[in-house]
Amino acid sequence: MSTQIIKSNGKPVFAVLPYEEYRQMRRRLTIAQKRDEKVSIPLDVAEKHLLEGVPLIRAWRIYLGKTQKELAAAIGVSQSAWSQMENSEKNHAETLEKIAVALGIQPEQLTLKDVWV
Repeated sequence: MSTQIIKSNGKPVFAVLPYEEYRQMRRRLTIAQKRDEKVSIPLDVAEKHLLEGVPLIRAWRIYLGKTQKELAAAIGVSQSAWSQMENSEKNHAETLEKIAVALGIQPEQLTLKDVWV
């Protein structure tokens, strides 16, 4: 399916696109807007990660008082799949987005990139 252009008097006035393409575009726009904002991480999360060596996703989960099972259900994966994501240093951007949504945080808060404590 492709984008449909609706014209009036020969000039484009609307673009109709598949919903999934719209969602992806909104997601990219939201991420770009959030990158322009300062992103922070609570000191407890940063200390657990940086001083104790706890993976950042796990540090967030512990800080928020959530279980692996709860968060796995929130993104539709098994608890063991969540555990693998939680311990991985190489999650894909889409995976980080899903994890961030489940945790109620911004994806950038899972990377320590452009954040402050």
